[in-house]
Amino acid sequence: MNRQLTEVAFNALPRERQRELWHRYVLSVYDLMDRLTTEYPHILLENCSGGGARFDPGMLYFSPQIWCSDDTDAIERLKIQYGTSMCYPCSAMGAHVSYSPNHTVGRSTPFTTRGHVAMVGTFGYELDVTKISQQDRDAIPAQIEEFNKYNTLIRTGDHYRIGNMFEDNMWDAWMFVAKDKSEALFAFVQVIGRPNERSRTIKLKGLHPDAYYFEETTPDKKLSGVALMQCSINIGGLWGDYQSKILHFVKE
Repeated sequence: MNRQLTEVAFNALPRERQRELWHRYVLSVYDLMDRLTTEYPHILLENCSGGGARFDPGMLYFSPQIWCSDDTDAIERLKIQYGTSMCYPCSAMGAHVSYSPNHTVGRSTPFTTRGHVAMVGTFGYELDVTKISQQDRDAIPAQIEEFNKYNTLIRTGDHYRIGNMFEDNMWDAWMFVAKDKSEALFAFVQVIGRPNERSRTIKLKGLHPDAYYFEETTPDKKLSGVALMQCSINIGGLWGDYQSKILHFVKE
């Protein structure tokens, strides 16, 4: 159920034990989930946040993915997924590409941006493909191919938060770096465009300082890890609000 009630009492308990109710309720949910997953070990369950009522580490034992929020707007999700990733692995965060304008806030965001934000989580589509534009429909195969290409890196790599929408709501950025630091995926979202600002300088994180890396689309341009992390890179080529891009860095 969606949690709508707080400070709930239970008349079968004495007054000094009233606060046991939610604790006992959660233990009972764990028991139900345990019996269900034991009897059907191959079942995949997705839990739902419900205002945080069922989003706890104990639930991950039974359900390896949890729906973060019905707020599927890509820009809103920057904060939601930032906060969720503080406690939970990105592989546990249910994240979808949904309609634009979004049903919760009415914001229109590019199909590409919605895909890049959803790639942080489980990635999926929450829409009727027959009711979206032909341009977006045609973009789905390439978007899925892009997700599959980087899925292993995202699921197994180290996650670095570079931007922080709670402090600066103009942009956001994050990285996934392979455990052996052989490759990294950098994502950037330009939330609000600024006049005469043709680039943003961003310092990367998590790379091997003495190794040399090249971005996949420009293999002839190599920079050391320490240069990328200390001197930064320029993010250009984005015009307008809610734009995004990803860069794939490979160690030489």
